[in-house]
Amino acid sequence: MWKNLCAVLVFFSVSLILSIGGSSVLKSEEPKRAMSCSKLDIWSITLLEWNNPIKLDVVDVGWPDPNVAQITYLAGPKSYPMRPYIKQTFANSTGLASIISQIGRETLPVAVLIGKTTRIIKLLKPPGNLSARSDGGVWTNYPLSHYDSTGALKRVVEEVSGVELVGAQQDAVWVIDLDRAWFVNAEGDVRGPYPWGGFYASVGSKKALCHLNRDATRRVECLEPDGKKRYPALSLPRELTGGLLSFSKDRLLTGDITGGYLNYYNTGGLAAKLTIENAGITPTGDAFISIIVDDKWVDVCVSNGTSRRLSIKYDDPLRFPFPLKLSVAAVDGDRTLVYGFDRAVWYKNERIEKSFAVDDRVYRKDIFPHHWRTSTNFVTADSSDGTIILSTSGPTGMALIGMRWHPESK
Repeated sequence: MWKNLCAVLVFFSVSLILSIGGSSVLKSEEPKRAMSCSKLDIWSITLLEWNNPIKLDVVDVGWPDPNVAQITYLAGPKSYPMRPYIKQTFANSTGLASIISQIGRETLPVAVLIGKTTRIIKLLKPPGNLSARSDGGVWTNYPLSHYDSTGALKRVVEEVSGVELVGAQQDAVWVIDLDRAWFVNAEGDVRGPYPWGGFYASVGSKKALCHLNRDATRRVECLEPDGKKRYPALSLPRELTGGLLSFSKDRLLTGDITGGYLNYYNTGGLAAKLTIENAGITPTGDAFISIIVDDKWVDVCVSNGTSRRLSIKYDDPLRFPFPLKLSVAAVDGDRTLVYGFDRAVWYKNERIEKSFAVDDRVYRKDIFPHHWRTSTNFVTADSSDGTIILSTSGPTGMALIGMRWHPESK
């Protein structure tokens, strides 16, 4: 299915535009305060350490680096080692369930259940979607199947044919295809199908299924288990971009998972925008998220309360008349590594500590041991909660990072 390919592309999409050109010099401009960070709450949800429970199986991928725009004549490393990664995470009121994948290989036949503890459930085949259950098991699709906490197949629900799953309260699940949706309770009893136009853009809200209906006057449309539709009374503008992530009475959050973009709407319209550039875990276990400010700057926000604004502009006007950007790769105490194809810079606080050219050997020796790569899944734990869950893979393991954005805070 095209979404499998999309999910792999999503893994790399957060840092698509990177800086290029070893002969150029980073501009020494006085940084401003990292204002983005004051509006974010950041925390580490879980870290799946390598080889406990997921084996670290590094795969080399061909040139160019997936983090770089696909311009085949650019200089720099010609192949890259890549680690396994969390391909997608699914959230409901019970907890989180994640799918693990690896570059160039199929999705692994396991489900990672993340709650008070993290567990691995072995499945009979690789899953497409997941929904965690309170009994320690999980729902999977293709066909809809219930596995218990030991990985034993408890039931298969043959009456539904949809390919998308959205978890609901009390271990229920919605199964969705192009224009229909079925409600399946914890015991596997089916209601529906009901007409539904949300397909892959649907989110759960308690027991209901909701999506952003761009053709309706009342923008958010919800489907109840009995087939009735309701329309939350949202006083919002007509023009909305991105897919629905979360909503409340007079607030709405949308996002674009392929670009890292978040859009916050209130009764006055589009109130704020945010672009997530990368995320990872520091050596001390703190979470960090980098936020694009503009073509010159990025804000690096750390869960321990520290923040910094760094220059990511990379000028090489003789070869590239368009602006290019570096990408935050790692945070270690007061030091930050930014990397862009054939150029890397270590900052100490906001000042350049070391700048160096990168080829295959240098990448493997000096970049890869630090490099975090993010898949921005934009999962919300609840349709009114506003929590964004980011997946990232790096030197110590695979991690999920939680983030809440408060754009109207002072």
